[in-house]
Amino acid sequence: MPRPLIDSEFLFGIHEPGGEELMLSAGRRGWILFCEAIGHDPADRTGVDFTTFSSRGLGIMCRLNHGYPPDGTIPHSSLYEQFAQRVANFVATSRGCKIWIIGNEMNYAVERPGIQIDWSRHPTIHGPTPEESDPMRRGLPVRFNALPDHSTEIRTTRGAIIDPGEIITPELYARCYRLCREAIHRVPGHEDDQVLVGAVAPWNTQTIYGDNPNGDWVQYFRDILTLLGPDGCDGFTLHTYTHGPDPALIVSDEKLGPPFQQRHREFRAYRDFLEAVPASMRHLPVYITETDQTTPWLDENTGWVQQAYAEIDAWNREPGHQQIRALILYRWPRMDRWYIDGKQGVMEDFRAALQHDYRWQGAELEAEPEPAPRPRDSQGPAEPARPAYRVEWLDDQFPDRLVAGQTITVPVTLRNAGSLPWSWGGGNPFRVGYRYFRNRRPLSLEPARDLRTDIPRDVPPGETVTVNVRLALPNEPGNYTLELDLVHEGITWFREKGSSVLTRWITVEMPKRVPGMDGQEGDQLPVPLFSDVSAQLPRSGTPYARRSLNQIRYLVISHTGADPRLSLERIAQTHVRAGYPGMAYHFVVDSEGQIFKVSALEEVANPDQIWSSQGVNICLAGNFSQQTPSMPQLDATGRLCAWLAQNLGLSPQSIMGLGELTDTESPGEPFYTGINWKAILIRQVQLHLAALSGSSDSGRVVEMGGLIAELERKQATLADRVTELEAERERLLAFNRRLQGEIAELQRQLEEQPTQTAGGLPIHNWIQRLPRDPERYVPRPADSIQYVVINHTGVAPDVPLEEIARAHLPDWPGILYDYYISAEGEIYQTQPLDQVVETNQVYLARAINIAFAGDFDDGVPTHEQIYAGGKLIAWLLEYFPQLSLESIRGVSEFIDHPSPGAQWLEGACWKEALLAAVRRAAGWQESSPAEAELRNQVAQLEQQVEALRHNNQTLQDQNVQLRAQYQQAQDEIRRLQGELQQREQEHKRYVVPKPAMRVVVEQLPRHPTLRYEQRPLSQITHIAIHHTATPPTVSPARIAELHVAPDPARGKDAWPGIGYHFFIHADGTIDQTNYLETASYHVYRHNMYAVGVVFAGSFMNGRVPTTAQLRAGAHLVAWLMQELNIPLARVWGHREFPDNNTVCPGSEWTQGNRWRDMLWERIEQVQSGVGVKTIRHYMLFWQRPYPGPMARQDLVNAISYVVRFRPTIGFSVQDARNAEYVTIVGNEAGISAAEEKLLRASGCKVERIAGRDEEETSRILAELANLGRRFRSFDVDF
Repeated sequence: MPRPLIDSEFLFGIHEPGGEELMLSAGRRGWILFCEAIGHDPADRTGVDFTTFSSRGLGIMCRLNHGYPPDGTIPHSSLYEQFAQRVANFVATSRGCKIWIIGNEMNYAVERPGIQIDWSRHPTIHGPTPEESDPMRRGLPVRFNALPDHSTEIRTTRGAIIDPGEIITPELYARCYRLCREAIHRVPGHEDDQVLVGAVAPWNTQTIYGDNPNGDWVQYFRDILTLLGPDGCDGFTLHTYTHGPDPALIVSDEKLGPPFQQRHREFRAYRDFLEAVPASMRHLPVYITETDQTTPWLDENTGWVQQAYAEIDAWNREPGHQQIRALILYRWPRMDRWYIDGKQGVMEDFRAALQHDYRWQGAELEAEPEPAPRPRDSQGPAEPARPAYRVEWLDDQFPDRLVAGQTITVPVTLRNAGSLPWSWGGGNPFRVGYRYFRNRRPLSLEPARDLRTDIPRDVPPGETVTVNVRLALPNEPGNYTLELDLVHEGITWFREKGSSVLTRWITVEMPKRVPGMDGQEGDQLPVPLFSDVSAQLPRSGTPYARRSLNQIRYLVISHTGADPRLSLERIAQTHVRAGYPGMAYHFVVDSEGQIFKVSALEEVANPDQIWSSQGVNICLAGNFSQQTPSMPQLDATGRLCAWLAQNLGLSPQSIMGLGELTDTESPGEPFYTGINWKAILIRQVQLHLAALSGSSDSGRVVEMGGLIAELERKQATLADRVTELEAERERLLAFNRRLQGEIAELQRQLEEQPTQTAGGLPIHNWIQRLPRDPERYVPRPADSIQYVVINHTGVAPDVPLEEIARAHLPDWPGILYDYYISAEGEIYQTQPLDQVVETNQVYLARAINIAFAGDFDDGVPTHEQIYAGGKLIAWLLEYFPQLSLESIRGVSEFIDHPSPGAQWLEGACWKEALLAAVRRAAGWQESSPAEAELRNQVAQLEQQVEALRHNNQTLQDQNVQLRAQYQQAQDEIRRLQGELQQREQEHKRYVVPKPAMRVVVEQLPRHPTLRYEQRPLSQITHIAIHHTATPPTVSPARIAELHVAPDPARGKDAWPGIGYHFFIHADGTIDQTNYLETASYHVYRHNMYAVGVVFAGSFMNGRVPTTAQLRAGAHLVAWLMQELNIPLARVWGHREFPDNNTVCPGSEWTQGNRWRDMLWERIEQVQSGVGVKTIRHYMLFWQRPYPGPMARQDLVNAISYVVRFRPTIGFSVQDARNAEYVTIVGNEAGISAAEEKLLRASGCKVERIAGRDEEETSRILAELANLGRRFRSFDVDF
């Protein structure tokens, strides 16, 4: 019987396919886990077909990652909505999967969105890129940083983190999960899918937050589940591992040290997670989706796999235990160092485990039972069986004008009225096709024009779908009958089974022809023009944008920047990978002068760039950063440009380098300077155009010949220059090699220099210079050090230190000493103090070992050695406060060993000499009271002398500096005072005023009983932009009537009132149609947090809002954003909200004319104070801060002007920024030039009225009033 979740009743499973045949041959149809990185583009509708595996009865799970480091396993929280829509798109398109996992190991810092780590600085990585065998860095010790001795390396990335990214707290993950779960459950056919919580990395403490100061991974897991609750979660996944291949580790109950003493260290860590599951959620399914031995799989049958499955089966059999439905082995394919493929020992282990019938309890209940037949007497009359192939055509939108030869896209809405589901993929998909008839006779179509269009998804019986049908129009103009039909590929057309077709009578017009644009009418040119290969080159499948030929303004020259022998196919593939629909060029000219047409002139690769939307792009094959094109290449380009200029009505000056229209070096510097082959090209085009127009003469030919000769001379000169540059390059390379050698020698010398410790003691760092095996050392905490252990080397003092280290290697990972003191008293550090060999010997594990060069059975260390040893140990005692003189011991005081020689405790007893040296170095020597007093006095005097000397020098330096700085400070103060007012104005935030609007809420039709819900303004987070999709003259009242009335034909219920909050008329008038607190219907499930703004009109097929609408709409939206604290990124078109299958606010919103960009640009202008003018004319007078002086006399003198023209008058520059026109009264001593500049920057038209004195200013104003002229500079009145 079918299993509705496409799951498995068995525990067995593998990470990615490859080993499924082992499970199938054993009769255990287990699990395959897939992983997909899907990004967050809500327009991306790609998916994966898993039916190759699900059709064989295997259980399918898919983990959905936003991406891999540094993109984050889930995206930044600002992108959760887009990610949820992308998840829903992926699920809707994919087939053969019903179980989805959201994210992976969210507590592991590497999985955070935006994290940036300099891996070259990490102690386990020696380069900026991952090791090939661990591309996802899952093997780093930091991943399991709570383990005490899993690795000898420091488990932290903090020192290498450049940017920590966004920490994925339980609250953030729960929010992202909820959005994804709801989006998946809204996808038709996926309402009952399982959406699982991503696995938490065990033993990882990197995610620390308020209630989890230790970063406890189990608490992180429990906090996520608590936030979701039993009704908001479908299940969860776990990861668990052992730390080695020993099967006994699977059943080990060993625990970690404090503060995680309750947590398992090995495989049974899964039990820690299950014990933390809230009681109300212990019925949910559990999946262990990763398990392995941490280290790469040994190619041995150790029984590990068998033991692991036996452990999970035993857990499941215990009464009351939450059922684990899968244990997934990581991983099968050879994608990193944990692969299983080809390791026969592991595969034998897996085969042996598959002999057991390990199932989870309740698995048999998951199968979907066949419906039981009703008793005969209870059955009603049988419904008539629906035919398998039936389609109901609901709607279509053909363009107004159809042009012969074009390929168009027509949205067609249809319903599956049959009993057979329509599948979009597989071997026999369902597609939309078409036939043409002329005079009742079918029109034969060549294969390239007989297009079939896939349906976008599976369509069960009774469901509706919209298909963007691609139609190739007939090549000949005329009247045709078009029939659209569905075809079950390889089986039948629907018409053949009695289903209806969609019939349309169409008129195909002749295209507007531009003479000669096919490239074949170039008979007036010296040679044939070009070869059209555009149909033979790769394309991405995404259509080019289109333009009319009268939009072309430039002939854009570029170069490939590569070997001229690079094929056109390779160039096209590169452009497709870069995101273009195909070739970004229109023509390519090879080095032999052959011209290839690679795309149509009407096709635009990047409509957002002038070089593409307004240019014919001509690319010359080769790299011309320093060289020039060959003569055949340049000549062919000139002919092509002349032909294009003649047919497109362009002048030779329309020739532009690509670098003149965008930020690029193409087509190279010589195009503009030096040989300046742009000028040569323009001259060639001028000569060709003269020849084509019949005005050429022999003089022109001679001139062109001279031009060619000049070009050849310049080419020869350039070739000589290239040779000189090559010689210079070789010289610089040799100089660089010499410098590299000097740097290496300086580096070597630097490494040999002694380093200064905290105590000022010179110590040579030889740790990396001595042979050692770092993998065999373990970390040692500082507080575990209890002793300073003295050794002698037991050999002559001149034996090299490297030779002593090599002698230790056979038995130990490196030299046993931490410090070595030569006979001359030089100190060398030979091991890091935070690492130690793994041993139980106290004198090694808990001690710092110091070796004195020499054999001291008969002699003793030199005076220099004793002195250096005393200084070193005194510093160690200071650095490690737990140490004392009693901590200093020889090796022989711990074990039966001759070191540090017979003279250590007996004979010369050099231990006492060393202890005395330590006391002296530490300043612990006892002295008489008189001596101590004298020493104190001397020390005080020395301090005073040093302080006086320092103060004297400091005062002298300060005297010189202060004299120089005094004048600078005075100048700076004056400058800052002058700029202070200007800066205050520039940084003052502009407050968007409320736009003028009519409140018509109570005047519009509403339902007699239904009422919308209310909401607090704090709940509003988005603004939705709509169009009415009607003529712009349709009023808000009519829209309200349509919204209130039910429409059963469309499945629409009655609404309480109009769905929008604001209505913008074509003339820019704004009506408020709902109060902001009203949660009206306009964006389906998102009504509670969105404000609806509708623009009157239908913005399809090139139509956009009027300028007045855009200006008013931008002002309204900017004001709403300010009042509701909404960022521009949350101003969305209706169709951009999830689950809103609509074209609103029109096809031109993000394509074609892209009126979203027009609106956003105006919104940003409004936010900066540009474009919002609530005052027509403002008369600005100066005033100092109250109660300071003001322009009292100017105000009196302006009375006649004010009475005549009635401007708004005031003293505020900030208020004046809201005016369209500003009259400043008085000179710059009042309103400064900086303030005048600020007004102009705010979009104000400014005029200053300032005479030589107040009396003259008064005369000017009076004269303007008498003449009836409001301004001297602007010829306007109002």
